[in-house]
Amino acid sequence: MNDTDFLHLLMRHQDGTLTPDEMTAFEAVMRDDPARRQLFAETQLRSMALHDRFRQEAFQSGCGFSRTPGKKRLTWITRPITAMAAGLVIGLFSASIVWAISSPKATTERLFSLINGSFEEERLEFGFPRQIGVWSGDEASIADGKLRFIAPGSDAGDPSARAISCDVFQLVDLRPLRHTLSPEGDSVLELSADFIDDRPHNTKPSVTFFCQLYLFQGDPAGLHQSWPQSITDTLASGSAQVTTLGTDAKGTRHLTAKCLVPAEADFVVIQISARPNLRPAKLDELSADNVKLTLKTQPTLPVRIVQR
Repeated sequence: MNDTDFLHLLMRHQDGTLTPDEMTAFEAVMRDDPARRQLFAETQLRSMALHDRFRQEAFQSGCGFSRTPGKKRLTWITRPITAMAAGLVIGLFSASIVWAISSPKATTERLFSLINGSFEEERLEFGFPRQIGVWSGDEASIADGKLRFIAPGSDAGDPSARAISCDVFQLVDLRPLRHTLSPEGDSVLELSADFIDDRPHNTKPSVTFFCQLYLFQGDPAGLHQSWPQSITDTLASGSAQVTTLGTDAKGTRHLTAKCLVPAEADFVVIQISARPNLRPAKLDELSADNVKLTLKTQPTLPVRIVQR
């Protein structure tokens, strides 16, 4: 089925005029072809936008009932609608689509305010960070472009707690992004990292890698005084984890943690960790690389409430 045939079925699907055989063929294409599913979603959104535009122009144009001798006739201003409908058809069958309707778009922006995510610089401090843009945490090292976990450590704010994982942090300022965080849409912060377990296959104990982020309001400079108890004050948080037993066919493990960004968020705590699941244990040949922070924004789609 080529694109023209698919779009023909799609339009008839919107009109509710597909035969049972055509519906079966349409559903089969949608199930098996991700590109056609994407095209279907885009067409549906554009159709909704056009429908709403038509409705608004109809009322703004003063269309309505006009009287003729002996009867009442409904007269519509058809030229703008006809032109826009033609634009829809041309757009759908063209490789380059230009729309007369301007609508907000989703955006993805990598945040370079996360410093040294590829570990090219060997600067690494000890303890929970006291300033923006510096990797700091438990005993670890940076070598050959990777962060290498060495030993678990306890938190200075809770020295009596058990040292169960090797944690490395960075504080990232979100205040310069305020203009990007639209109150009319959702903003999602994504933290991603690659984790490598270079021990021989099926080495025990297993190790769990963590990729976590915590969003706060206020001044990041004093957070080290209350960490980790201050985790309860987070505005939002996200976490991802994976457990490994040495090198296997899956190789490098890529983790992505996500969370919504409240408009009042001032900074985010980035945390990457390696935790042996049997203690005491050494953290030999465990490392992390390619730590990235990405902000994704998407507009709020129109919602139509239908009462039946």
